[in-house]
Amino acid sequence: MIIDATLQALAAFPQQLATHYAAVPAGFTQWAPASWDGVPSERFTPLQQVLHVRDIEVDGYHVRFQRTLHETHPL
Repeated sequence: MIIDATLQALAAFPQQLATHYAAVPAGFTQWAPASWDGVPSERFTPLQQVLHVRDIEVDGYHVRFQRTLHETHPL
């Protein structure tokens, strides 16, 4: 079922993020390329990317979920 697969993927994400971040070599958490040309997504260092995920989770998704659960017509 799609809902089960979605919930499983969401549950696995924190460990996947931790695994990928752990693969960043020591001393490179703040590394940025000389040019961001050709980068199709946000221009964040590895550490900034992890902080962005944390911020959007807390400031974005949690707010959306709470509004969906508690408001009659959330926007």
